[in-house]
Amino acid sequence: MPRTKRKPGGQPGNLNALKHGFYSQALKEAQALELDQAAAVAVDDLSGEIALLRQRILTLLQAAPDKLELLCEATRALANLTRTQYHLKGSDAAQLTDAMGNVLKSIEEAMSTPPEPAPSTSSGHGHA
Repeated sequence: MPRTKRKPGGQPGNLNALKHGFYSQALKEAQALELDQAAAVAVDDLSGEIALLRQRILTLLQAAPDKLELLCEATRALANLTRTQYHLKGSDAAQLTDAMGNVLKSIEEAMSTPPEPAPSTSSGHGHA
């Protein structure tokens, strides 16, 4: 039976680079640590991801309030995460509505708070 001619280089599905490459051992150790950390979190608990995304949205609001498209995308992702969290937990619609209202209120408050002025770098104030 004739064999099909192989293309040069790694073949589709070849994992040799992951198994034997330069970074393979370090990646394996990092991935094992991440897997252990992920296994410790309940599969129906997205609260860590929700908290992290809320923090990142607030940071974005402070650093680049003009990036409306990115803010909208991040807020949409936050709404999706929150909705998924409540579906996973079996919570009722009223709790979901309250939670979304609280998230939007905190974002609105952050948007309405003026940014803090940058600290002065001069040693004197120029007053006599």
